Amino acid sequence: MGSGTAGARYGIADFGNPNMVMALAGNKADLLDARKVSAEEAEIYAQENSLFFMETSAKTATNVKDIFYEIAKRLPRVQPAENPTGMVLPNGPGATAVSSSCCA
Repeated sequence: MGSGTAGARYGIADFGNPNMVMALAGNKADLLDARKVSAEEAEIYAQENSLFFMETSAKTATNVKDIFYEIAKRLPRVQPAENPTGMVLPNGPGATAVSSSCCA
């Protein structure tokens, strides 16, 4: 791996939460001539470290939204509790709650 990834090499495996979604953004994709790390190197690094890789460019907005959408898609889904406790809210907009108050 080239010198451009030296700072990223440490600590990736130290983030032990199995639900954590980690991405490697190859930023400044619009500056091909100034590239320090090839897309192939970054992809290999991402695979070796259980990350997903996407090239991005803030200047041209290339893949900026897409990387956040991809992170969101990979987040674990929260399962609803079988026996919820507390206040019950009406389903959806426009639904009205049945009042259990004596003064409503």
